[in-house]
Amino acid sequence: MQALICSVGTEILLGNIVDTNSQYIASHLKEMGIDVYKMVTVGDNFDRLYKVLSEANGLYDYIFLTGGLGPTADDITKEVVVKVCGKENELVVDPDSMKALEEYFEKKDRAIKINKKQAIFPKSATILKNPKGTAPGCIIESKSKFILLPGPPHEMTYMFDNELQLVKDSIIKTVTAKTALLGEWDMASRVDLTGSNPTISPYATDYGCILRITAKAETEKDADKLLEEGKKKVKEALAKYLITFEDKRKEEILIDLLRKKNETLASAESITGGLIASSIIDIPGASDVIHESYITYSNETKNKLLNVSYETIEKYDVVSRQVLKEMLDGLYEKSKANLCIATTGYAHLGHVFVGILYNGKYLLKEFQFNGDRNRVRLRAKNRAIDLSIIFIRGDYEENLDF
Repeated sequence: MQALICSVGTEILLGNIVDTNSQYIASHLKEMGIDVYKMVTVGDNFDRLYKVLSEANGLYDYIFLTGGLGPTADDITKEVVVKVCGKENELVVDPDSMKALEEYFEKKDRAIKINKKQAIFPKSATILKNPKGTAPGCIIESKSKFILLPGPPHEMTYMFDNELQLVKDSIIKTVTAKTALLGEWDMASRVDLTGSNPTISPYATDYGCILRITAKAETEKDADKLLEEGKKKVKEALAKYLITFEDKRKEEILIDLLRKKNETLASAESITGGLIASSIIDIPGASDVIHESYITYSNETKNKLLNVSYETIEKYDVVSRQVLKEMLDGLYEKSKANLCIATTGYAHLGHVFVGILYNGKYLLKEFQFNGDRNRVRLRAKNRAIDLSIIFIRGDYEENLDF
């Protein structure tokens, strides 16, 4: 089954409000096995909406519309759908909807008169009650099945969840593979993305790139089997770059690794300015492993707290492999942590060094990142977490290509 989702409202086009309704509907249709083929937003304009819906009628099994069901002149959704479906001569006042309006407005004649159009529907329509507001939704059938839902998100979600009954065509299940170090294009070059079921798609996020595996089947058991096939393919292709299929942040994986070994963590951050420590402390149970963290932004602080020599800074520059190693050495002397993480870099240039010292073994990596200051700092933090996980697992090799 195929669906179109259409949000109606000039305010959305102007950017004054965010359309969360379409995302909500799409995510739930996925679980029902209904494929969303298209999303569109149309302003409060009768002719434009009529053109969009006329062209869509018959192309999709379902056409979902949100917004434009209220009492004002620019609430045009129902009127447009009625015309598209040729049901202008079927309009009647729905007694239950009218009664609900009268009760809502406590029989105030003026308010009821203004809002009456919300109770008018084609006699063949299926009415969707709205106990959260004044505008009922409805289902109007033509070549496609038009499903009209209110615009306010709390009304729309209630109606979708409680009033709307859709037949599940199939089961769709997804799982996400979190990866380390690789970019979106790099993953695409390593993993076969041509399969149709399950599908495997790379996505870039603020926390690194992921692969989403999606399987579609008539039963949950068959969908699970397809997911396992997709997971096996990803494991074979990514090997040591794969961090987890679990619904966990990478920082949580890092904490779990250290906790199982009864090991500790400390960080000394220059360019990342505490991002590493903050992202770890966000995770419940972080206090079991992280004992101390330092923001060593200035040369003076690097010298005072970590014993980085001014001679090294002057000879090699503060953003250098040599300074990074002295930061790690000084951090270990202060903390005696099993895992020491340090960063130094120039955010405006994207030039970054990330260092790991784990149980006496060093890993010092140089990176050149694109983006603004905050983007560079975030990417440096992500690399530090990725490298820490791979290094602790024993999966890091000098010939790893990333």
